[in-house]
Amino acid sequence: MPYHADNKKKKVTTLKEAITKFNDLKNKPKSNMKSDGKLSTRQKEILKTHKEHHSKLHIDFMKYLMTKKNYCFEIAHSLAKKIAGK
Repeated sequence: MPYHADNKKKKVTTLKEAITKFNDLKNKPKSNMKSDGKLSTRQKEILKTHKEHHSKLHIDFMKYLMTKKNYCFEIAHSLAKKIAGK
């Protein structure tokens, strides 16, 4: 069977695309945190060291998940790896 470029998964390159892909996910984990729409001091500290190893898109998507969707760091990280990549 020949390889077709159309069958290749499209890489997410913007935060908007990542959010759209997240919204299309079927089995999303339940949110497990309460958020006032801001990152806590602890979350900011963790992200500061975390961003050395990950792309800006990955970090921005994690921030979105933690503030707007109320996910903890661990769940946000696994979803960001799955959707936005490293």
